[in-house]
Amino acid sequence: MPATGRVNITRQSIYAAIPILDIYSAYHIKKLRRYLVIMILVIVVPQTAIELALFDGMIQPDDMFVAIMDQRSELHAQGVYVVLWIAAGIALSIYLIRRWSEQWNYNVHTYE
Repeated sequence: MPATGRVNITRQSIYAAIPILDIYSAYHIKKLRRYLVIMILVIVVPQTAIELALFDGMIQPDDMFVAIMDQRSELHAQGVYVVLWIAAGIALSIYLIRRWSEQWNYNVHTYE
């Protein structure tokens, strides 16, 4: 359910770093649609396009550990790329949720 009062920005930031809870965090401050559109257009679509263009195909989740740990693997560069892209997505998520939570608290405080 959306928040009716102020939200805890630290808690929102922690939720933003955890998959699935980031969606809850965006919903909590009534920014779910905007959040999903931004994440899909900025993270998912470009990552898929670049990964398909630069590499033979998408890396499978069960190959990810070997791809990152074994530097001799042909999937190593792709694994490192995917991990960096995921880290950038989490950083963007935390930034957006923190910013929107601060705006939420300001707007709630202004109208109380």
